Amino acid sequence: MTALLDRAPVRPGVLHATPWVAATWAIVFLALSVLALVGRTSHPWSPEAASPLGGLTGAQMSWALVATATLVLAAQVAAALARTPASLRLAGWLLVGLGILVTVAISDVRALAFLGYLPMSLLALVGLGPAAGHLDISIFIDSAAAMGHAVGGVAIAVAGFRVFERATTAAGGGGPGDLARWVRWGPAAVGVSVVVPLLYAVTRLAWALDIPLGIRRSMLEDLGSAKYAGLGLALFAVVGAWLTTGLQARWGEVFWDWVPRVGGRPVPIALALVPGLLVAGAVMSAGLSFWRLVLVGELAKVPGATSDWAAWAPELLWPVWGAALAVACLAYVARRTA
Repeated sequence: MTALLDRAPVRPGVLHATPWVAATWAIVFLALSVLALVGRTSHPWSPEAASPLGGLTGAQMSWALVATATLVLAAQVAAALARTPASLRLAGWLLVGLGILVTVAISDVRALAFLGYLPMSLLALVGLGPAAGHLDISIFIDSAAAMGHAVGGVAIAVAGFRVFERATTAAGGGGPGDLARWVRWGPAAVGVSVVVPLLYAVTRLAWALDIPLGIRRSMLEDLGSAKYAGLGLALFAVVGAWLTTGLQARWGEVFWDWVPRVGGRPVPIALALVPGLLVAGAVMSAGLSFWRLVLVGELAKVPGATSDWAAWAPELLWPVWGAALAVACLAYVARRTA
């Protein structure tokens, strides 16, 4: 993957920084978790029922973070010292696996909430918007931490692909860095990545228009002004769906001519790849969080009743959305570098 990216018109610093971002995540959360375990500070992960690992306590998650962060650092050291293709691939697979674990399991639905509510939160800080005067900073901090895990996880996985580049070079070609096979899946993956968020957006837009689509009228009334927060998420989903079409459209490869300064120039691959992978990880983690609530019988923790299917059913499709978006990003990279 990285070999293809490095031959493309992408800012080199974006990819070269990923091992450092991965190491920073590991060092920061290793330190915070150790301090929490010895009683010096609070645990860096707050228990959350709507999480793939929601059954763990803060202390248990701190131990998990210590183990994960230590493995990330060990894999990076092993990759730096490795000389044979086999040892490089082993370190690469370990990093990719750990990156996926951090992105979709240690991170959770709060990462997507951070992205979705960020515009309203920023407005609330200056006294504007529906959240003005009602912003809970503690919840915002928890969401920011989950987003930090998503960023760290993606960086760890990409760092693993960079190790694959070294293995491919050492082996004289071949290996996991070949993305050409993903091109044919691009159109279908983009289609899924557009349809799923729009299905979610339709329900929230209907609520904002006082239409109880998929929920009881009483629940819509109980939501009150909170339905406008859902409107913000719906608009975020619509914009995201439109941007996703750029992974197959011409304007996703070359800036429109009327765009100041960069019009007619190639779109940096990282400009599509980095947000795409972050959103893919965030929505997949959030979707797994909702699946956990269903499987362990805790769906009642979602606002409304189990009969209010629109409050939770669209989210069950999010793992499909996340996987499809990741494939669409890989196909985009492969096509841009063909």
